[in-house]
Amino acid sequence: MRTIQTIVTILALTATASVFAEAPYPAEQPFVSTQTRAQVEQEVTVAAAQGMLLESDSSYPAISVPAMPEHKRVTAQLRDSATHGAGDSIYAGA
Repeated sequence: MRTIQTIVTILALTATASVFAEAPYPAEQPFVSTQTRAQVEQEVTVAAAQGMLLESDSSYPAISVPAMPEHKRVTAQLRDSATHGAGDSIYAGA
């Protein structure tokens, strides 16, 4: 009796495993280009000149470079806070 249960269990598991097998739908077909690389590059150049290219993650947002290097800006802020009431800070220390 135990052997029959084991065989039935194995058959049931193999039958359910085939149900979850994945096949691409619709069937994948290889990509075939209809244009040459030069034609595509020319279309991109024309679209860029006309302003028709969409923004992508790599070009958005535009990051502006600070006018002053970061360490000089921080040093200037520290100097200003030291001369203009550094004791007014709400930080009391630990």
